[in-house]
Amino acid sequence: MEDLRARVREVTLRLVELYAERMSLIRQIAELKRERGLPVKDEAVETKLWDEVSAKCKERGLDQLDCRRIFSFLISSSIRAQIPEGGGAGPHVEVFRRAKEIERSGTKVYHLEVGEPPWSFPPAVFDSLVEAIKRGETRYSTPTGTFRFREAASEWLSRRDGIDANPEEVIPTPGSKYAIFSILSTFLRPGDRVGVLLPAWPAYRGMASHLSLEMIEIDSTEEVEKLEGVRAFILCSPNNPDGKVWSKKELESLAEVLRETGALLISDDAYAELSFSERVPPSRVYENTISVNTLSKAFGMTGFRLGYVHGNEEKVKKLAKFIGLTITNVPEFIQEAGASALESAGDWIPRVMEHLISYLDLAMRKLEGAPLKMNRPDGALYLFPRVELDDFDSMYFAFRLLEDKKIAVAPGSGFGPYKDRLRITYASPDADKGLRLLREALQSWKS
Repeated sequence: MEDLRARVREVTLRLVELYAERMSLIRQIAELKRERGLPVKDEAVETKLWDEVSAKCKERGLDQLDCRRIFSFLISSSIRAQIPEGGGAGPHVEVFRRAKEIERSGTKVYHLEVGEPPWSFPPAVFDSLVEAIKRGETRYSTPTGTFRFREAASEWLSRRDGIDANPEEVIPTPGSKYAIFSILSTFLRPGDRVGVLLPAWPAYRGMASHLSLEMIEIDSTEEVEKLEGVRAFILCSPNNPDGKVWSKKELESLAEVLRETGALLISDDAYAELSFSERVPPSRVYENTISVNTLSKAFGMTGFRLGYVHGNEEKVKKLAKFIGLTITNVPEFIQEAGASALESAGDWIPRVMEHLISYLDLAMRKLEGAPLKMNRPDGALYLFPRVELDDFDSMYFAFRLLEDKKIAVAPGSGFGPYKDRLRITYASPDADKGLRLLREALQSWKS
């Protein structure tokens, strides 16, 4: 027996050496693919290799299921080795975390780094929340959500986007970030390509990396032809961080490319209600669109962690399985609060837009004279200016500014190759004094 164990040990260690050699070859292939602009996943090569592996397994009398598991492990490892590290949720989250640490010591921090609106939620929300708890709506529920919430969401979507949405096409989620992660997990597989327009919310890249998806980034809507072969595209309009609203012509150009392969368009509609210019809903231009919505921004319900997805019934049913597997359900009392907010949207959103415009006007005045080149955004909560200072490093500046001046801003480098930019939340409770202090800090900045 000892001799057999010794041979098993020898074979096992040889397998480790072979695996290391295989991964070294995969990394070399990955480098060549990047140089040539080739996709990570090659289904033809993968299929041919499996046919050869399967034949060898049969020849050696091995169980096909065991062989498939080994093959799947090797392919997954290959894909992970070729996907760059994503970097998590983004550096602005680290700035926010450090700002909270400073505040716990009793020091005031001026928050201009996080997308937290200055307004609170509609008044009816609190009463609906409390009444739902009193009624005992605090127990397990279904992943598909309550009818009242789905009806309120579908009616608001129909009004906002000019579409014919129905409750069966809506499912609640714990915020829009989890909704996007759920969609990517449900409809894409490791090695698939997902496109995005820069600048982009850092969480997109973080989620893609976590799921071993290949991120394809374009710098302009004129580069949509580079998206050929993607399985999905994530679009945010108005965009975080620069507030860009996609035009109908731009959406049509994108749809033409996506339609060639039936790729999924994931419309991140977090700021759909907060647009200063005419916004064309992507679902009215491209049929294979799934819309992701949140009550955090326009409705001021950031801490409730409530969002919802709108898509065809087949997609919603698939998402329900994933949600049921991972979180079971969104709490019913949270859904009741959300339904009240959505039912009051017709009166609430115009008032919010008045506030938003006044905050933007204030920001443009407060930052006048700062070494910034910026455009007035088409929507959302942010400014994304270029800092006109020599050798400016937004990451270094953001953390120095927080430690020295107790002002929190988001480094532009988290949103793409924008080392010389900052994302500034102009719609912030700290905007009045915070923006003035930021202007003074930029005027006196010496790296």
